[in-house]
Amino acid sequence: MKFALSILIFSLTTLFLFAQNEDQVIRKAIEKQGEKFIRNKNIHSVSIGVYKDGKTYINHFGELEKGTGNIPNNETIYEIASVTKTMTGYLVAKAVLEEKLKLEDDIRDYLKGDYPNLVFENQAITIQHLLTHTGGLPAFLPLEMNGVFEKFDEQVPFKVDSIESNYSKDQFLKDLHTVVISTKLGTQYSYSNVGAEIVGYILENIYQKSIDELLQESFLASYNMTNTAIHLNSEQKERLIKGYWMSNKIQSPNQQNKLWATGSGAKSTLPDLMQYVKMQLDESNEIVKECHRKLYDNGNTLKLAYFWRVWQDKYGTSYNHHGGTSGMQNWLYIFPKYNLGISIITNQSGPKTPQLLSKTVKKILKDVVE
Repeated sequence: MKFALSILIFSLTTLFLFAQNEDQVIRKAIEKQGEKFIRNKNIHSVSIGVYKDGKTYINHFGELEKGTGNIPNNETIYEIASVTKTMTGYLVAKAVLEEKLKLEDDIRDYLKGDYPNLVFENQAITIQHLLTHTGGLPAFLPLEMNGVFEKFDEQVPFKVDSIESNYSKDQFLKDLHTVVISTKLGTQYSYSNVGAEIVGYILENIYQKSIDELLQESFLASYNMTNTAIHLNSEQKERLIKGYWMSNKIQSPNQQNKLWATGSGAKSTLPDLMQYVKMQLDESNEIVKECHRKLYDNGNTLKLAYFWRVWQDKYGTSYNHHGGTSGMQNWLYIFPKYNLGISIITNQSGPKTPQLLSKTVKKILKDVVE
């Protein structure tokens, strides 16, 4: 009896010490990489969150405005940009399981009016094509927005703001009539915010509810994600920060997306994103399982699920998505093999920022699991 009790005490002590050590490793990795990240040129701040085995680790570094001492915190609301698409993908997966739509459905079945242009060689664009960016659609509407990012100059944020401020859902649907599909559907990947906006339009028509309502009902409320929304309330708007484009000294305007915003319009805090990670790691959730199901594979490195990019390497099958506006960028990674997720956000945006973010995540991942 005494021997058995000693073994039990030893086992519990070992588990406790292991947990303590893992906590220290994760916190140290975040601190080390966060401090290193803000030493990069033009970087003002970064927020890093790690979710591992049911525990959340968050730290914030730098200043939101240089020289002000305005440090980001757990109440700071960021534009998460295209990471929004993964939330949209969850809504579509839910609709599929509820038999509200099918992946092979012709999208024109859900659009009001005639769109004879949304075909290629008599093949129609489907819901699955939208989720995998293989529908031959442009990156943006109006088409003039596509030209804004051809030249990375200091005026990009203000050009984007000017175009967005004068663009509406009605104009989007009119412009959709002018789109020309010139590639074989389902074969060629071409990133499209247009496709993600069409998904939002379809979801609202199916459920007769706003995207914010659908997000609340589907997972925001149940996971206590109280600071995540497309449209923030007045108090939340006070906590929505601004960021910087490249080496600009003037902050960029916040995104004005007046469409369905299902491609890039969500805002969130880091604690909320950790709750989102928790949900995405719950493989007992049938909707999560569905939205992680691979829908496109080019036979090389590009594999896509419901807007998620699927990656396979020594860390197992993982899921990730990058998001960026003209003032902020973030990257979200899900590693089911380790019951681990990492979110990293900075209020700086430019062509070099994605690589800085992904490198930092990979270093944290290595420290945590190796």
